[in-house]
Amino acid sequence: MGRTLIITIVAAALGLTAAVVLWHIWGRLGGLSNTSDLPAGTAQPALGASGTLSTSEPPPPAQSSPATAPEGEPLATEAPSFTDFEQNTISAEEVFGRLLAAAEAGSTEAILHVAEFYGQGWGVRQNFSERFQWLQKAAEAGDPQGLFLAALALEQGLGVAADQAAAQAALVKAADAGLAAAHFQLGQDLLAGPKADPALAALHLEEALAGGLSVAANLLGQLYLEGAGNLAPDAGKARQAIQRGADMADPEALKNLGVMFKEGWGGPADPLQALKWYLAAREAGWEGDFWEILAELEALVGAKAARQAEAEARAWVAERSSIE
Repeated sequence: MGRTLIITIVAAALGLTAAVVLWHIWGRLGGLSNTSDLPAGTAQPALGASGTLSTSEPPPPAQSSPATAPEGEPLATEAPSFTDFEQNTISAEEVFGRLLAAAEAGSTEAILHVAEFYGQGWGVRQNFSERFQWLQKAAEAGDPQGLFLAALALEQGLGVAADQAAAQAALVKAADAGLAAAHFQLGQDLLAGPKADPALAALHLEEALAGGLSVAANLLGQLYLEGAGNLAPDAGKARQAIQRGADMADPEALKNLGVMFKEGWGGPADPLQALKWYLAAREAGWEGDFWEILAELEALVGAKAARQAEAEARAWVAERSSIE
């Protein structure tokens, strides 16, 4: 999610979307990348290669931190282009002024955007303390996104003294209000550390996936496939979780579904279905190197069936794209 879309939304309608929250979680979606992330006694997950399940994170958007942009100092990066603001007719400073007026009048949506402008240094000098104060206003009003973003600030000590207990409380409130990103974060937190509870983590990841956060499918599928601690392996549930992410056209879930069909995890092996979903993943933007896997599957199903699988994959992705 780029800054252009966020600013366009702000300038057009002052409306807050899930993009603001997702902006902040992209840098936190690590998945189970190595055995040090797993509860004691958990098997090594199958990660990394295109022929195994993976939970790699989307590329995080460029963000500043107190270490690179001290509080009260402007961002070193270039200011948003005026083309982001109503056909070159309004500046970042003017947008910020309008948002600030709306926020002071009590608009929770505007409050959250004011916080983001302070955090990014758009139209105002970057100030993380101000950012947190505005997030706190939204959190105190019970806004789920405000609670989530305030929780992250409290956890990281960004603009406020770090307070893990307060961060956890805010995160739980955001999840209780139904915010998928908060469920995802709680699920991830419960996979490691002294309070690890993989079974409860799976429940939170299920809620995140049900809330439309497709990236949760990959971590949930891997968790079900491998099992961990108090959660027994269940390949059937793993395939179902991956399928749900694939149905949302998540490129990595599409690739992972290909893996499930190729290996026969959670159901019968089916090289034709595996080929289709690998090709759909490529069509949807997955950039993994799986040419050898495609060649292997094409040899198994034959040239005619392979062409049909490619046509079906393209049609499937095109249909999902038109729906979006």
